[in-house]
Amino acid sequence: MVQNINEYTENEFRIFINQLEWTFAKTYAQKGPHEYVVLKKVGLHYKDEFIKIAQFIRNKGFKAFYYSREGFYYRIEENYYWTMDEKAEETDLINRAKWDDYELINNSWHWKGNKNMT
Repeated sequence: MVQNINEYTENEFRIFINQLEWTFAKTYAQKGPHEYVVLKKVGLHYKDEFIKIAQFIRNKGFKAFYYSREGFYYRIEENYYWTMDEKAEETDLINRAKWDDYELINNSWHWKGNKNMT
């Protein structure tokens, strides 16, 4: 059973994400550089933690667009984090990107390396 989101803290979020081995998303290197971690790669025994992360991001984060996709984002230190699944319970991927690599314009993320994003 997943604990109540109100009991999950930013410190727990930070501890968990800092113990993971992140993979650079090579296919997005020229249009949206970021890193990710996949549940299958770190182990299915982390499923509850992935769900807690997704719930935390949705409840404590903020909404913004990336291209036409609206999602929830949460910033810790120099990174912002997001998941892409429709339901928190389906989360099997966590993404992060460097805060300084992007800017939020009219509630839409824009990579500073590409001024042509819409």
